[in-house]
Amino acid sequence: MRYCWAALAASAVLATNPAAARDAAVSIAIPPGNLTDALASLAAQTGISFGYDAAMPPLRVRGVNGRMTPHEAIDRLLRDTPIKAVRIGPAAFRLVRRQHPPRPASAGPALVIDSPSPPQPDIIITGRKLPEILSRVPAPIAVYVPDSTAPAGAESGQREVARSVDGLVVAGRDEGSDRTFIRGLADSPFNGFSQTTVSVQVDDGRITYDAPEPALRLVDVARVEVLKGPQGPLYGTGALGGVYRIVTNRPILGDVSGAAAFSLNALSDGGPGGSAEGVLNLPLVTDAAALRLVGYAALGGGWIDDRPAPDDANRKTLAGGRASLRIAPAAGWSIDLTGAIQHRASADSQYVYRAGEDLARPAAMREPSATDFTLAQLRAEGPIGRLRLVVATSQTWQDQNDLFDLSFAPDVLGIPGAVAWRDRRSYGVFDQEVRLVSAPGDRFAWTAGLSYLSATTKAEGDARVGPASWQPYFSLHRRATETAVFADGSLPIGGRLTLAGGFRIFRSSAEDERTEPSAPKAGARGLTGFTPNLSLSYDLGATGTIYARIATAFRPGGLDPGNARTGRYQADEVRNLDIGARLRLAGDRLSLDTALYVAQWRDMQSDYLEANGLIATRNAGDAFVMGVEGSLDWRPSASWRVRAGVTVQRARLQTAPDGTRLPKDRRLPITPDIAYRMTAERSVRLGGVELRPYAGVNFTGSTRLSFDDGLDRRTDGYAILRAGATAMLSPLTVRIDVDNLLDTRADTFAYGNPFSVRALPQYTPLRPRMFSVTLSREF
Repeated sequence: MRYCWAALAASAVLATNPAAARDAAVSIAIPPGNLTDALASLAAQTGISFGYDAAMPPLRVRGVNGRMTPHEAIDRLLRDTPIKAVRIGPAAFRLVRRQHPPRPASAGPALVIDSPSPPQPDIIITGRKLPEILSRVPAPIAVYVPDSTAPAGAESGQREVARSVDGLVVAGRDEGSDRTFIRGLADSPFNGFSQTTVSVQVDDGRITYDAPEPALRLVDVARVEVLKGPQGPLYGTGALGGVYRIVTNRPILGDVSGAAAFSLNALSDGGPGGSAEGVLNLPLVTDAAALRLVGYAALGGGWIDDRPAPDDANRKTLAGGRASLRIAPAAGWSIDLTGAIQHRASADSQYVYRAGEDLARPAAMREPSATDFTLAQLRAEGPIGRLRLVVATSQTWQDQNDLFDLSFAPDVLGIPGAVAWRDRRSYGVFDQEVRLVSAPGDRFAWTAGLSYLSATTKAEGDARVGPASWQPYFSLHRRATETAVFADGSLPIGGRLTLAGGFRIFRSSAEDERTEPSAPKAGARGLTGFTPNLSLSYDLGATGTIYARIATAFRPGGLDPGNARTGRYQADEVRNLDIGARLRLAGDRLSLDTALYVAQWRDMQSDYLEANGLIATRNAGDAFVMGVEGSLDWRPSASWRVRAGVTVQRARLQTAPDGTRLPKDRRLPITPDIAYRMTAERSVRLGGVELRPYAGVNFTGSTRLSFDDGLDRRTDGYAILRAGATAMLSPLTVRIDVDNLLDTRADTFAYGNPFSVRALPQYTPLRPRMFSVTLSREF
């Protein structure tokens, strides 16, 4: 507690608003040279991004030196070229060919950038390893952009993203133990040891293999890109449901900026909490390097009462930070070094034994949990002739510790006198990728490269007998590797049609050693595979794009102690078809994204509970998922904005492992058949104060905990309402929020204690109504 309060005080003095920094004057130093390299240097120094509608001609441009805004720098670079820049977002530009040649420099001001942003800003994304304009991407991708004024407490992170991204579901006992699923491709609510169905990335590095998403706090994050559907060609094994990719803000060269943010909150039936966060951007000795420092901390009030005591037992603490160094050693080159840490702890679990208003449970002991996450990354990018070379290296470490009460299931382990279970896990992921990217704006846009991934897992389970004696009971050691070559590209094939495709040839291997009382087991396995994807899109011009896409992904197999015949589970595979459209209508004030998808999941792997409460993995059979999703972003006037989305799907297990047709309706776990969301915002000015009130609702339909016999428990649908307002009192910003406005006490799709979940019903109620006040200031 002492450490967390110290971090709160320290981080309150550091922060920055990256969007504001993009429009501020900074020191820029770009030597004369190739146009492509000059634009890459400008992006590296200022943090802006470019999308290309035109090939970059092999032109030399004049150098740019001095203190100026990015607008002014682009103006000077493109002054005598046939290319112009059109601003499509706060920090994004589209480069297009001019219809008329530029005037000579002596004739007066040359290029005037289209500075007014369109009513519907666009975003440049890089999730497919190429810079692309989101509104023109012929693939199901959603982007979440964090609101820098929003409160970000101990529970912020992936759960907040799931409120805004259709088809993204987050489930688990608590933050740091969440499993993530996209578009109904959900295998189990239990945190076992199968490879996750969603690849979680930070920038260009994978951070999880079989570990839960570490609930990284989204501080100083540019955006979160959610790639939906199988992503095997670009992201390898495990990306069956898609990719969840966090893109952090990079240091800005030649700029000193910052801000401070602090939030206080209170629960209607729980304890108080608060958070602080900050970022500081500092240039180093020369304008060729800069440092960016991030700090944050939070205290979360509890709302579950242990009986007979204490109240509000599931209090949470969070503290973390990130440091990034950017170096621009030569024209067109950038080198980024990043390190990050985060510690998250809960004083108790958050489940109860009765649904409804009572937020309490009888407990013989608390069930605390803690997660520690560490990240180190190196990324270098620069020109190789007309091509771009990207080298990305990432290493993550994640430790997870949980304690479970065995008093309600004293004989489950078969150890007389066992009163508690201690679960300790350590995960490590090393990810290395080297790739080449085509020249910006080339007619044939492509990327190709080599990748290597190594993941290790160590898990130990001990039972406590008596007051202080721990008895080893379970252990698992795993090392998995994947070596691959991949390629992806798109080519116009006449008119407005574009054909795109990619593939990955990989070799994965794994060595497992599992020990438990039933029998020690060890095994090694290898898999050589080929995962392709293919798409066809039609450009509707300014209206948008329609597309059809086929994609695949694999997961390797492993040990299954419950399989008496082979002792292992097999690899599984997803094949998916998308038919979708991205449209921009009503004078660019209305953005519509929609897609119809079907997925065939063969030999689906699923984590399941053994009789003793431990978790193993097996092949559950074949599943089929079919659904439709749609989202809109509408700005009917300069002051109003409405965002909405809906997902309707059917995700079912159809056949048993032996191919027998299942006689009953088997829903895939924690997957609602329907979910929708809507948020309305308005901007009004009262005197010299700008107010932005909003109101929103998220509805999640009924789900099932698991399709396993004895655990096929239904969770009713529920809606969460929220409202609030932001007041811009320059230089202060004040925001008031009310979450779970109606104080809904519905059960979420999760569980609490795996050792007693078969014997007792367990419910994980929503967090009660929460009031928040947030203050922030830029400097």
